[in-house]
Amino acid sequence: MVYSNCARGARISEAIQRSGKRQNKVAELIGVTPQSITKWIKTGKIRMDNMHALAQVTGVDVHYLVSGSQPSDIAEPDGEYRICHQELYELIEKLDEQQAKKLVLCAKALQDHNGDTQVSISIGGQSVLIPEQPKLSGRSN
Repeated sequence: MVYSNCARGARISEAIQRSGKRQNKVAELIGVTPQSITKWIKTGKIRMDNMHALAQVTGVDVHYLVSGSQPSDIAEPDGEYRICHQELYELIEKLDEQQAKKLVLCAKALQDHNGDTQVSISIGGQSVLIPEQPKLSGRSN
């Protein structure tokens, strides 16, 4: 699934509307300005700490806000995987749209390959080989 900022902004707006709270009240509960929420809705760009706070205030699952997937569609990550999952979300939030699109292509390529995978990324004309990481306990491909 492509994480479109425009679609994320629509989900943010929908979450606020479904909560029955006014945008000003949601902003107050999260500790941001109403203008920040307007910007989130317009751009879809929101820091993960604010995303979690928004999910809590509106009662909407954070995974839905981020990806559009319903909670039943997502296996709840656990342990070490949860830490990697959170770190990945935080890194994704720092990417611009072009970088995010490239990341989606890389993820799709990794998903399409079973077994041993070597990843080589070219950054600034320099090729970097990423060594395979050991599999996380409790998770299988």
